[in-house]
Amino acid sequence: MIMKKLLLIAAALLLNIAAEAQEFKVTLSVNSSKIQGTDKSLFQNLQSDLTSFINDRKWTNYNYQTYEKVEANITLDISAVSGREDFTASMNIQLRRPVYNSTYTTTLLNTKEDNFKFKYIEGQPLEFDPNNYTDNLTSTIAFYLYYFLALDADSFTLGGGAPYFTICQNILNAAQRSADASWQRSFSDQRNRYWMLENYTNNSYSALHEASYEYHRLGLDMMEGKSQSDARNNIIMALENLQKVYREKPDLVALQQFYDAKADEIVNIFKEAPQNEQQRVVDIMKQINPSNTNKYERILQSTSGGNTTPTAFPALGK
Repeated sequence: MIMKKLLLIAAALLLNIAAEAQEFKVTLSVNSSKIQGTDKSLFQNLQSDLTSFINDRKWTNYNYQTYEKVEANITLDISAVSGREDFTASMNIQLRRPVYNSTYTTTLLNTKEDNFKFKYIEGQPLEFDPNNYTDNLTSTIAFYLYYFLALDADSFTLGGGAPYFTICQNILNAAQRSADASWQRSFSDQRNRYWMLENYTNNSYSALHEASYEYHRLGLDMMEGKSQSDARNNIIMALENLQKVYREKPDLVALQQFYDAKADEIVNIFKEAPQNEQQRVVDIMKQINPSNTNKYERILQSTSGGNTTPTAFPALGK
């Protein structure tokens, strides 16, 4: 009996260690509402297999604690199926990061990939090797997972995402044998996976990494302390770094991904800031993200502009 209890305890400890080791807490869902006449178990199995592929696999050499897990949502909206194996879908992707000493989570990535084509065979294991291309499904999902890790690490440590961007590069290099245009250096589509990675590995745009660290670690993570003014100034410094990148090349996909993730948050942070800070932010954002000009101008329309002791985090939805 004692031996049995010891074995049970050991098994529980091993399960706990395994749970801590996993890097991700990703919710993956497959929406097949557009597909008629196909057994829904096909899509249920696809969702189950991909969920296990993401959340049960060891992706790094680091043992993540529960609170460190990278949280994201991936939704595959299936638009076509041929022969129960060939799929076309759009992929909606959201990546989140907790903000220190608060219940607030900030969006790191909010993007969509259309016309995602892949093959999935029920009952066949999902295989992946970062240095060898196996199929478009696992390579694409893995690319985004390492992209998640890179963006998340960049937000905590200056240049912290570099090892994961390198793995993304390995995946992309191996996928050059694929006919899928999202892996290719296409000048007609500079928002695909190739250019997503190029933006973060091109030394000409190194300020992207500085901006992420300033915005998140030196900005949002300091909002709950007594130095909210310093935190907001660091966020402005991050926006100025993005402005430098914009002047270098205004149509970078990395910049668009930042606007898509942060536009509303920036408004919420600065609508209660002193007026001089409001004006600086609005001037920057109207230049680098003119399509959201009306949104940023709401900062100046706030009745609390000029308040010397703004409380930004309640406005963020704490």
